[in-house]
Amino acid sequence: MIDARIGRHLSTDRPEAAQRYQLAVDRILGSQPGAAEALDQALALDSNLALALAARHMLAKDANAADAESFKERALLAARAALPWERAHISALFGLLEDPYANLSATEAYIAANPSDLLVVSQLCGYLIFYGGARKLERVLNIMESVDPSLHNDWAWLARMGFAASEAGDQSRGRALVERALQQRPQSPYVIHSYAHVLHDQGEPRQSLELLGDWLDAHRASAEGGAMYGHVQWHLALAEWQLGLTEQAWQRYERYSAPETTRCGPVLTLADCGGFLLREYLRTGATRPISASVSALSGRFKSTLSHPFIALHLAGIQVSAGDIAALEESKATITAKEPSDQTRLSIRLVDAVSQFARGQYAEAADTLKPISADQRVSIGGSRVERVLIDLLETRAIELAA
Repeated sequence: MIDARIGRHLSTDRPEAAQRYQLAVDRILGSQPGAAEALDQALALDSNLALALAARHMLAKDANAADAESFKERALLAARAALPWERAHISALFGLLEDPYANLSATEAYIAANPSDLLVVSQLCGYLIFYGGARKLERVLNIMESVDPSLHNDWAWLARMGFAASEAGDQSRGRALVERALQQRPQSPYVIHSYAHVLHDQGEPRQSLELLGDWLDAHRASAEGGAMYGHVQWHLALAEWQLGLTEQAWQRYERYSAPETTRCGPVLTLADCGGFLLREYLRTGATRPISASVSALSGRFKSTLSHPFIALHLAGIQVSAGDIAALEESKATITAKEPSDQTRLSIRLVDAVSQFARGQYAEAADTLKPISADQRVSIGGSRVERVLIDLLETRAIELAA
């Protein structure tokens, strides 16, 4: 049987197994529930389907499941009898999962030779969005542009290409692409998430409120079990917050998107938590104690504080609690690391938040001012996260006046 998206034969004599695998890939690319179940069904039909084993390893590893390594071992064993393209796919995917930084060049070379492999493309671009440095926006855009033209009407490509175009500054193109994706795959949390990002970039919280509210009314039942569900709710809470519906926004955030309730992975949970708490603190200046779950989440990232994305969002949590001692501890932890551009930027961000917390608003603004546009991009995440620095700087300037 031929893979519908990649256009190559799959090494299985069980058509139903191949169909379940392709269904699982669609669910993975759409951030929809049921991908692991579809892969398990494929493997029940063909226990040596190497691609299904590799994808199952990816999901198990992402979930920190105990059987992740077992799936990996089975995939590598099954790959010995698989087709050359399947072995290359598995090698590229596992390289990204094990050490994405060390395997960036190899992955990009693989994509150049296999431009229809959206599963590997999506994994690489997801990594680059967080850790791709100052040139990440053009880098992700170039990778998405290089995808095989036969997929340029594929909803999974359209959603990712629209996101990349908007992030790189072309919101009109991004919106048009994501709207096409939504027409094809209206049930996908990934697609609606991309649309929410485009609307945020365009400064359209009211449209986002209406779009996301309608989408949840239509697709809540199928989306609730997915890892992206809490983040989609977070985007709706953000739109409500931007429109002044503060109590409604807080209720939504706490019910669906806080560390206690979300099913998102730890990095996205940190971004949603730190970003929401910091926004509210900057608006009101009011502090609130953090919960045990937020404290536990923060603890998971103390060893990676030298990364500016982590430093910024942890500082957001700490300042929202009025915990200046924790901010000082974060700075000390980063300072103890080997000096680099990254650690220096992390220290600058923590310093600015600490100065703001102490009422040293002019100093906070001065600390942030030298951070260039490229450095702000290099912090990681999307424009939703990068705008936190702008909000902090703008608010510091207002209060210093």
